Parts: sequence; C-alpha cells; structure tokens
Amino acid sequence: MIKLTALTVVAVLLLANVKPSRLAISPRLCWTSWYDRDDPSGTGDWEDLKGLRMEYPGEICDTPRRIQAVTVDGNVPAESTGQHFYAYNTQLGFFCRNADQPSGQQCLDYKVRFRCPCISEPDCINGC
Repeated sequence: MIKLTALTVVAVLLLANVKPSRLAISPRLCWTSWYDRDDPSGTGDWEDLKGLRMEYPGEICDTPRRIQAVTVDGNVPAESTGQHFYAYNTQLGFFCRNADQPSGQQCLDYKVRFRCPCISEPDCINGC
C-alpha cells in the first residue's frame, strides 16, 4: 500500500511539471474575407500581404497559415488557370506578373483570402 501511495505521489508531481505542447493545442482556423485590391492592368495583379494589411488594418493575422487565390470572375482556383505566379505564399501574398505569362497574355483578376486562428465563433462564418 505504501509503494502504491508513493508511486501515486511521484506520478502527480511529474504530471504537475509537464507543460502542454504547443502542437497538442491547436487553435481553430478560419478564413478571412476575400480581398481584391488590385486589377491586372499595368504590370500584373498584385494582392500583396503588406498592401492588404495597410488597406484592411486588423483584418489579417500576423502569421497566416494558408492562402487561397481564385479569379474574381467565376471563382476559378488560381492553380487551375494555367497562369504563372511570381509569389503565392503566406509571407508575401499573391503576385501575378504579366511578364511571366506565355504569349503576351495578361494576368487574370484574382482575389485572395487567408487562413488564420479564429478570434471568436462568429468568425467561423467564412468556414472553419
């Protein structure tokens, strides 16, 4: 009985000092609204994260987990358009340069959204 009690005390002390892993507690993720701040005229379509944050302060988290880009007309995923992208990531945003397109084509008009930790349950309106 004493051994069992001692073992229980040791187990409790060990568990009291264990810190939860960051990986074990992952926040719910939500999509932001769609953003379309640029048109493909000129050099291309620039949906850059820095510019979007300036234009929409407080709406995009500091470290987005994912980015999604679709065409403004028809919501065609960017990956399905056959166009080439200069940047398409959560650090820079989405850049489609006209100069990178084959046969002198112009970039399509794109909109983007980002996957961020949810602030509250109503944020899940755009899908969690």
